[in-house]
Amino acid sequence: MSLICKQPFIKVLREIVGIEQKYIETKYNLYLYETKIVTPTQTFSLNEVLDVSYRDSTSKFGTLYLHTNQGVFPFM
Repeated sequence: MSLICKQPFIKVLREIVGIEQKYIETKYNLYLYETKIVTPTQTFSLNEVLDVSYRDSTSKFGTLYLHTNQGVFPFM
């Protein structure tokens, strides 16, 4: 099974240490194969994927939404 394409995304974690608040951005990729979509934490069969949508935002990033029978998963 060969890779069709990959889509980079960023996960933002908010960390509070004492009175200081930090935002930690980590880069990951979504991988699309012929029969599945693979994220760093989950694998979705394309039979489970109902829809994929994208919403542009006012910042430099938009959000890709993966609609599955397990729920909706956002990727920034």
